[in-house]
Amino acid sequence: MDVAGGACNFIGDLVAFGYARAFRRTLRHRSTREIHRVAVPEGLHQICRSVFVQIDTEYPLVHILKFDKFNFPVPFRRVFRHSSAARKQAENFIVQASLNQKTTGWGESCPREYVTGESISTCKKFLQDNLESLQGITDIVSLRTWIKNHEHEIDQNPSAFCAIELALLDAFGKHHSIPVETLLSIDQLSETTNYSAVLGNSPYLVYWLLAQRYRAYGFRSIKIKLSGNLNKDRRKLLLWQTARLRKRAIRLDANNLWKSVEDCLNYLQQLPKAYWAIEEPLQPRDFAELIQLAERIETNIILDESVTQINDLTHYRGEKWIVNLRVSKLGGIHRAIQVAQAAKSRGLNTIVGAHVGETSILTRAGIVLIQYLKNSQLATEGAFGTHLLKKDLATEPLQFAREGQLRLSQTSCLAQPGLGLKVRTDLLKPD
Repeated sequence: MDVAGGACNFIGDLVAFGYARAFRRTLRHRSTREIHRVAVPEGLHQICRSVFVQIDTEYPLVHILKFDKFNFPVPFRRVFRHSSAARKQAENFIVQASLNQKTTGWGESCPREYVTGESISTCKKFLQDNLESLQGITDIVSLRTWIKNHEHEIDQNPSAFCAIELALLDAFGKHHSIPVETLLSIDQLSETTNYSAVLGNSPYLVYWLLAQRYRAYGFRSIKIKLSGNLNKDRRKLLLWQTARLRKRAIRLDANNLWKSVEDCLNYLQQLPKAYWAIEEPLQPRDFAELIQLAERIETNIILDESVTQINDLTHYRGEKWIVNLRVSKLGGIHRAIQVAQAAKSRGLNTIVGAHVGETSILTRAGIVLIQYLKNSQLATEGAFGTHLLKKDLATEPLQFAREGQLRLSQTSCLAQPGLGLKVRTDLLKPD
């Protein structure tokens, strides 16, 4: 090859390399379905293909340097109560996955003893016990393999693994300069998500004031926690039949109040018919009793504690059942998507749920699930941010605005690599 020819080839390679870099930046915020619709100048396809890494499977492997674990004991602005617990501060398990000194990912979960039998301590133990094999995860493919090979362990420790998985997805996305949705081949939406207001088991005056605040804020979807005190619960529901508060979509959460179908039916028959669904009326995972209740009750039944893994769905079929998809209790995004797929195949509806006290990290994870579902869920929980927490872990909290709305097209972190959040490490308490 002569000098002139070599120079031309070298310059051509540089042009192609530059185009491929631009091509990659263009695709950063697109789904894999759009890749082949992007125009590439004739003659540059082969070089671009060698430079640009395909979204689905060909990312270079990474090395996980270390995992660090933290607590986030930030107080709530008000005590939140329901029939299973009362909380005045966040109880979250935070994980940092470091690929190097510059690239770190952040994950979060909310372990709850009454939901999955977990605590902060058991989450820390799970990470420590599996540290060596977790550090062998090098890409999205090996992450999925790890999930498949450790299905039983994750079934027992879903919240622990949720924080780990989110940290890895955040780190991988940052390393490859793409959002988590692109990493998972999920289309980005430009829609608006409407979050639900939540009313806990508060004294009536507090309850009334919050109800008026939610009305003024424009919420149309309301979740009300039952107390088990019939007179109190009747009074709370009657409020939503007044002229100023009617026409809201009301659903109830019993938090496993009753032990028998008869007790449940007797109680609900004495409440105003102001709701369209009730969540977890009986004891968790009491499949036979739940099925019997569904045959005798007109309203829809939402399954939360009674669905913490995909096998739980085998007991249910049809639109009367609604699965509460909480990323933390299901063991992360991958497993939540699997449950969503299985629910759809059985004709079940879904809600994207949240634990009280979630920070923007889990809110962001919930948005990944929302985008996977094409915003088709019947209701959406979470995104309270500093409406409930005195401080959020994100420098720019991810939270709803008026009417409970969050406009995905105007949410800047969705276009950033990984989860797109800047975490306030000064608020974290090291293990």
